[in-house]
Amino acid sequence: MTRIRKWQLLSILLVFLIFGVYNCVPPQAQANSDEINAMKEQKKEEILNKCKFRLSNGRQYMIQQAWADALRNYHEIISAGCAENFIDPLYKDMAQCYMKLGKPDSAAYFIDQGLSYDATNQHLLQLSSYYKERAGDYEGAVAIYQQYNALYLDDVEYLAKQANALDMLGLYDEELDIWEYIIDIDTENNDAINAIISVLGKMGRDPKAFYEKAWQNNTADASKALKYINALINDNDYKTAINVIRQTLQFNTQNITLIKKLAECYEYDAQPKEGLKVLENYARSNPRDINMQVDVTLKNVEFGNYEKAYNIISNAVKIAPQNKEVYFARAKVLEALAEITTLTKGKIDCNDKIVYHMAYEDYKKSKELGNFNAQFRIKYLYDNDLTIAKAKDRFLIGDANKVNANTYKPLGDSYSWITRTVSVK
Repeated sequence: MTRIRKWQLLSILLVFLIFGVYNCVPPQAQANSDEINAMKEQKKEEILNKCKFRLSNGRQYMIQQAWADALRNYHEIISAGCAENFIDPLYKDMAQCYMKLGKPDSAAYFIDQGLSYDATNQHLLQLSSYYKERAGDYEGAVAIYQQYNALYLDDVEYLAKQANALDMLGLYDEELDIWEYIIDIDTENNDAINAIISVLGKMGRDPKAFYEKAWQNNTADASKALKYINALINDNDYKTAINVIRQTLQFNTQNITLIKKLAECYEYDAQPKEGLKVLENYARSNPRDINMQVDVTLKNVEFGNYEKAYNIISNAVKIAPQNKEVYFARAKVLEALAEITTLTKGKIDCNDKIVYHMAYEDYKKSKELGNFNAQFRIKYLYDNDLTIAKAKDRFLIGDANKVNANTYKPLGDSYSWITRTVSVK
């Protein structure tokens, strides 16, 4: 019994020993495996560095306009298996080199190779469509534009490119759909408006009749109305356009695009004052539409309504005191007023300079709020001694203009309505 038990124990021990032999990696073997992996990583790094060097070389050759030499370096990168590491610069530069060598087909091919690695790369998609068009492959270009426009929504520039490519293929129905979509995004896009009229002509349709029918089916639809209005304007039929807008505005009283179109049509129809009234009515009922306040202000300046313009824009300043455009617009009102007054008199006096200085202050405020263009007006007024910023310009100001030692007000019929003063240290 004891002998049997000993044999059993020996058998179990033998099994454990065998299991240990098969499952233990000798230290030397483990070390060899780590060394091999390290060598592989080192080799990868060496190849990548060589590819970086080739990429740099290629760019240097491109600067020297040695297109074939640049391509030789770029092809070596692909052969080395590094292309995926340099997708955008590599394939973009290869395409440019092939274009310089007069090989647009090859340029398009390698851009597509880049897209095979990164199908949503915006830059490569743009280049792919460009090179396909250069190669005369408009069908291929349309396919890329469709892909691009599905990824990057409402990019009007590339929607227009797609429409133009469709035009080259004579696919006018599809082209028309895209131009109309662009109009929905950008209602005042003149390129799209003109293109629609052109396409309808190619399709043998009268733009006016086509859009009139669509609008008459639903006169409350502002989008349909705008397309019809654009066709009418193109045909110089402003009176009909005015009637269409007025009908549609009954259902879309606050549609700013329709309102601007109505004012525009009145101007085309030699009724500019009616156009101004339209804009003023909207501005009064929408005082927080600062862009419209600015537009109406500048329109009144064109009509010589300086006091009205000043009051409108001053109210806008109160509503939006941090808006750079309102100060710029008010400065333009004051500058225009001072300019017309001096031209009428044939000379400039201290009253004019005080008003110019008010404009100068508003331009400075506009600049402080980020209006880069204001600095040019500031410099112009200061350099031409049109303000009272310099001590010599204040020397001849009379007591009647002085509110106190450093504060001044303008006098004279042209400025009688101005209650504002300026203070200069």
